[in-house]
Amino acid sequence: MENVIGLVGIAAIMGMALLMSNNRKAINWRTPLVGLSLQAIICAFVLFLPLTKEFFLLLAAGLDHLLSATVQGGEFILNKQLVEDQFIFAVRIGLAIIFVSSLSALLFYLRVTQFVVKGAARFLTKSLGISGAEAVSTAAAVFVGQVECQVLIKPYLPKLTPSQLFCSLTAAMATISGASLLAYISVGMNPTFLIAASIQSAINGIVVAKIVFPETDAKALAGEVELAQAHEYHGALDAMTQGALQDGWQIARNVVIMVAMAVTYIALLNTILGAAAHPFGITLTLQDILGWVFSPVAYIIGVPWHEAFHSGRLMGTEISLNEFAAYGELSKVIAGTASYTMSPRTQMITTMALCGFCNLGSMAINIGGLGAMAPERRKEISGMVFRALIAANFATWISAATAGLLYSLSHTIGM
Repeated sequence: MENVIGLVGIAAIMGMALLMSNNRKAINWRTPLVGLSLQAIICAFVLFLPLTKEFFLLLAAGLDHLLSATVQGGEFILNKQLVEDQFIFAVRIGLAIIFVSSLSALLFYLRVTQFVVKGAARFLTKSLGISGAEAVSTAAAVFVGQVECQVLIKPYLPKLTPSQLFCSLTAAMATISGASLLAYISVGMNPTFLIAASIQSAINGIVVAKIVFPETDAKALAGEVELAQAHEYHGALDAMTQGALQDGWQIARNVVIMVAMAVTYIALLNTILGAAAHPFGITLTLQDILGWVFSPVAYIIGVPWHEAFHSGRLMGTEISLNEFAAYGELSKVIAGTASYTMSPRTQMITTMALCGFCNLGSMAINIGGLGAMAPERRKEISGMVFRALIAANFATWISAATAGLLYSLSHTIGM
């Protein structure tokens, strides 16, 4: 039963999205049906089909080589033995983010990013029936950050319909950037799980968004969208330098500070909860509370009930704090150094369920970032960002449930 419970989970999540919808009669069911099918096909290609699976394993190996290059950078500025023997978060994660940001800037200058984003956006427009602006921001979100992807459609932000704005918000929060992808790999996450989740959840973000906030303006779907210039670069070297010093350094600094604060607040809250529970002869932590709350969610997306508490507590940690804190604990489970274990299938489902920028902190990031780009819509963005956060989490849960179903299917037929 637990092998197919994910089907019930996907149906339940879609049902909750339908209950949240502001206009059920306006839903164009082509988008959800095609989107769910498309993300399942992508999951199968990345994780399970023999030929394509090998390709993505090679891609994952390439990402590992990129990560090795960042480690060599750390070895140059620090003691080599120290970097090799100990995982120093600020160094290993920070350098990974800075390096990928620099590489992303170079690819943008060489117009490689624009070529890929435009191609993916055309595919999303044709297959899912969404507007060019939504497609561009969603396609870009797989490569750059949740606010940076909106910079590419900055001239269109004041003109987007509420449905388009909500879709762009949701899809961007549901997926991860290239820098985050490499950072999560450096923590110990499976690269192919992250690749599949990042692409699937971007599509699922569109699926859920178009149920929660369907488009009512037919004219909004017409017209081509030109990518805005995110930065002005004066040569390849300038692009690499700006990417490292501006985007990379700022993101790395923010991540290290946010993770340090998250861990500090967890420790503080656990101390308070422990003191309050001690007179009753019990131990209580924030993670325990989150585990109880999210256990049912973990179960319906395919995690066996005896593992649902641990998976649920990680999902709750990701939403309330951030994904780095959750992945930090999951990495110990994968390495076999945690106080509990998870089956390979549950590790995969949990990894994919956590793979997104859909935490409470992202709400402030989007209000601040998009509000600065379109000040006249700040109030509107503030009013819809919490619903977008919920929708983005629905998207990642659908991705995880789909992977769990296909995992069971592949083992049943001996793939």
